[in-house]
Amino acid sequence: MTPRPVPVQILSGPPPASRRPAPPISTLKVTTVGDLDTIVESAECSCDAGDDNPH
Repeated sequence: MTPRPVPVQILSGPPPASRRPAPPISTLKVTTVGDLDTIVESAECSCDAGDDNPH
């Protein structure tokens, strides 16, 4: 059996079916924040890294 080249199709971009439009984002609900500093400060001191230094 003699090996033969395999036909290959090179696309210039992704196939149209591989990209779907993003779902619509609801903009009817707005969240208000009274004091943003309180939220930011609590996020800084969360110690997610596992060390004892909060900053």
